[in-house]
Amino acid sequence: MKINLYKAYTIKLLFKACVFVLFFILSSFSPTAQTDSTSTPTSGKTRINILGASVIERNPEISDASRLIGDVKLAFDDAILTCDSAYRFNDGRFEVFSQVVISQEPSTKLRADYGVLDPDIGSVYIKGDVTFNHEALNISCPSLTYNLDTKLVSYYERATIIEGDRYLSSNLGVYSSTTNRLYAGGNVEILELKDVIQSDSLSIDRNSKSLRLYKSSYLEINGAIIKCEKGVFNGKTGIGWFSGGASMMDDQGLLSGDSIIVNRDKNEGMAWGHVMISDSSRTMNVKGSFASRTENYDLVTGLSDNLVQIVNIEGSDTLKMNTLRLERREEMLYASGEVVFKQGVFSGSGDSLSWDRSINEMWLLGKPVVWSEEDEMTGDTVKMNLKENRPTSMQLMGNANVLSPANDSLDHVISGRDLFAHFSKGKLSSVDVIGNGRAHYYSIDDLDDISLNRATCSQIKMLFSKGKVTRITLLGLPDGNFNPLDDVGNEDIQARRIKPQL
Repeated sequence: MKINLYKAYTIKLLFKACVFVLFFILSSFSPTAQTDSTSTPTSGKTRINILGASVIERNPEISDASRLIGDVKLAFDDAILTCDSAYRFNDGRFEVFSQVVISQEPSTKLRADYGVLDPDIGSVYIKGDVTFNHEALNISCPSLTYNLDTKLVSYYERATIIEGDRYLSSNLGVYSSTTNRLYAGGNVEILELKDVIQSDSLSIDRNSKSLRLYKSSYLEINGAIIKCEKGVFNGKTGIGWFSGGASMMDDQGLLSGDSIIVNRDKNEGMAWGHVMISDSSRTMNVKGSFASRTENYDLVTGLSDNLVQIVNIEGSDTLKMNTLRLERREEMLYASGEVVFKQGVFSGSGDSLSWDRSINEMWLLGKPVVWSEEDEMTGDTVKMNLKENRPTSMQLMGNANVLSPANDSLDHVISGRDLFAHFSKGKLSSVDVIGNGRAHYYSIDDLDDISLNRATCSQIKMLFSKGKVTRITLLGLPDGNFNPLDDVGNEDIQARRIKPQL
């Protein structure tokens, strides 16, 4: 029988290969082979041991790698890897395939479809339906690198991290199962029940339940919206510090500044530098240097060269106010120190002011003065009633005094014990002076004929139109006289207060 020489040569090669493979398998499963079939151990190099495989093949004429098939089990450091098949290369690397599972004590497990073990750097790169579990934390991503020595997970494709009710996703990140810290970057989003956090870079400490923000961030925490460039938030205490144009908006209103501290559990907050605070309706906005907020109390302070600025908007009317210190207790406002306010043609100043916004009643104390257009009114105490920021009525109690322009250089002077003023559309319409009324009224026929009418009575009534006195009526046994302007002394001319500007 003739045998084809080519076929005979092929059979001879196959026989040699089978003998070589059989020898390798037998040597691999000997007690020595199971511990020595590893990468060459050097300083700082991870040792990888083959613990088992159904078949181990090697053909140097085909590949420089050994092939492990079926129930492959590898040991490296304190970790165990199992998979369906693997290649072991001469440089010590292992390439593993299908149902790859890595377990590391005490509570770490990785799963993937494919991986590469590199003993030189002591790490494994895995991809394909990757999951990483450490205690209650689970990472899912297309691929990641895990360092067996440092126990660091690194991912560079978008990953989802779940722990309890918290869902985090980011484009890249590093997690340490030793320190329980996660660093995430690139379009980071965290969802936890009703809370939302969005940032470009942050870290989470699972031990202390603290969050650090390194770049522009947006947070919805316990019903509050917080914006900042950087910050720290403690999930255990509900306390956080935020900076870089930081702001917090909740059901009480807005709190913002160069930096803020918030306590979400107690609904408290403080702000420093370029501060703004407002109510929930945003009708009142307050700027200052420092602000403190609790559930029913707000405090804003300023400096002598940088006063607190208040803007209150109701309807189409705006009331502006400056002061050194502003306090709010529910619907009550208290301003103290260099108080100045303005609404349209109506303005005033004093040492302190209180405002009950529930009944729109305002009190001005400490040498108060009120202006309505060019008319100046003073007293020991001023009480005003407002409607949509406009004055409707006003009472000057004690040493009431009115200065109303007679011409460019002279003022009518009306004074008494108390004064009652009424306004129409925010402008002064009438004034009643009650008790010990005195009037110095100039009669001006032309520039060469000016006389002063001095009068006393128990009550004086003044009518105004377009910001000017149109009538003065003396009631209650008036007594007076006329004098030419030449007979008028300096004591009859009162100096006006300087009207502050806002």
